[in-house]
Amino acid sequence: MSLNIKPPQERGYTNPDLLVTTDWLAERLDDPNVVIVDQDLPDNYARAHIPGAVVYQDHYYKELSGSPYIQDARTFAATMESLGIGDDTTVVAYDSDANHVAARLFWALKYYGHDDVKILDGGFPKWLAEGRPLSRKTPAPRSVSFTSRPQADVYSDKDDVLACTTDSNAILLDVRTDEEWDGNNKRGTARGGRIGNSVHLEWKNFVTDGDVPVIKPADELREMLEANGVTPDKKVVAY
Repeated sequence: MSLNIKPPQERGYTNPDLLVTTDWLAERLDDPNVVIVDQDLPDNYARAHIPGAVVYQDHYYKELSGSPYIQDARTFAATMESLGIGDDTTVVAYDSDANHVAARLFWALKYYGHDDVKILDGGFPKWLAEGRPLSRKTPAPRSVSFTSRPQADVYSDKDDVLACTTDSNAILLDVRTDEEWDGNNKRGTARGGRIGNSVHLEWKNFVTDGDVPVIKPADELREMLEANGVTPDKKVVAY
């Protein structure tokens, strides 16, 4: 089935190789050095998933249930090893909702120093729409070793965020839902609302409409971001 979606290499991105196509992945389903991670919830994974894909019980990789923080270095390493992800593994993440959850694993791996991670362009909807093979089997992960190497430059703590609120050369980009931005949805926190001086672009604005959303072309993203003051000369902290 042809969906008339341009491949990432034709959408003007600076780093198109961070995304892989369904064709690319289909050719590597049996590659032992490629681990596919289904970032949907375990119940969705059990219904059907890409052959060979693994899943973790908490697709946000938080420290504790209900905690806002990512797992500590030792716990995260153990989690990756339980999925068969080692230091030399190519990781491909996907989900069923425009890959915004897949991006969580992408960031988490980048934070812990694992650069060989990619996102499946179009995610599970594209794979499904193209009639590609599905599975209900849970694969046995390989025995591997993962080394956590925290990268401070991709993480902002409270002090850094507070400094950004008064820095004209920095911008806080709130990509949460409109309801979270205006405070109507507190998401279990004590207070609703937003960080002062932040700008708001809900994450859905970054992807195309339709049943198979993909990240918008670079020129559209650039125009939208610049219209909201998000420019290459500024430090950008997204949340």
